[in-house]
Amino acid sequence: MGLGSIIFNNFFAKIISLALAVATWFYVFDLVNKDSFSQKNETIEDVFSRYKFVVKEVPVKPVFTGKSPEGYRVAFDKVKIEPDKISVFGPEEAVAGLEGLQTDRINLGEYTRSVKLSLGLNSDVKFLRINDKVVDVYIPVEPITVVVPPGPPVKEQ
Repeated sequence: MGLGSIIFNNFFAKIISLALAVATWFYVFDLVNKDSFSQKNETIEDVFSRYKFVVKEVPVKPVFTGKSPEGYRVAFDKVKIEPDKISVFGPEEAVAGLEGLQTDRINLGEYTRSVKLSLGLNSDVKFLRINDKVVDVYIPVEPITVVVPPGPPVKEQ
């Protein structure tokens, strides 16, 4: 087995492999040097000049699920949210349609007495910066009382 037989054994396969390796090298070299893959050096001023950013104060709306346990009710007219309005910062297009922020879900079936909860805020709108991400919600829970009218008892016949 001489040097000539090592070189010329499967010579055609070796030439094809070399050609494919060189073609792959040129392809990868071209990809690396393209502008689309290079990192763009954008400044903060460039980003902010593209969009108009605004601050808007929106109301916070609690989200209730379930129903109160039997014999209890929530006095919805006395529910207090602190703070009741939150400032949001974002692109004008995103903030313009924002009507309010929602709290995390509150399951009413868990409470038989008044409670104060610290809840997170949710929004369907992306790209917003919310100043306060947590609000306190006071939920007044009252027992249901049956009022019997005064007077003599009514007899059934």
